[in-house]
Amino acid sequence: YKEGKLRAIGVSNFLQDDIQNILSTCEIKPMVNQMLAHISNTPFELIEYCQRNDILVQAYSPIAHGAVLGNKQIAAIAETYKVTVAQLCLRYDIQLGLAPIPKTANPAHLQNNSELNFVISDEDMEVLKNIEHIKDYGEHRTMPVFGGKL
Repeated sequence: YKEGKLRAIGVSNFLQDDIQNILSTCEIKPMVNQMLAHISNTPFELIEYCQRNDILVQAYSPIAHGAVLGNKQIAAIAETYKVTVAQLCLRYDIQLGLAPIPKTANPAHLQNNSELNFVISDEDMEVLKNIEHIKDYGEHRTMPVFGGKL
């Protein structure tokens, strides 16, 4: 980093204790903590801790590997904004101050994911913050982050 070969130092799935440990001994603090963060699984305390320490939270799987797509409550809110559930999920993370990193190989989805020129109301954000936690990520449940192992 000091030699200019790296622009940022990041960590992934670090919890508050992990970050505190680093901050107490590091010369250059991490600038990014990449973690799972989406509607129905938002680690608010960890996000707030990172933000207080000027660490950007990068939200991977902002659409929960598709597990939120069938949620009727989320779909109803998306409909009120005339957007897709995926767009609502991305906008949710952005409004929380996160940098969502959606994955798609589909050009149409990529285009759709970039069309986020709407704002979720404070009332709807509160509803989305309190959506029931996903209990089963389907075929992805074997991945440690989705299986509750992280």
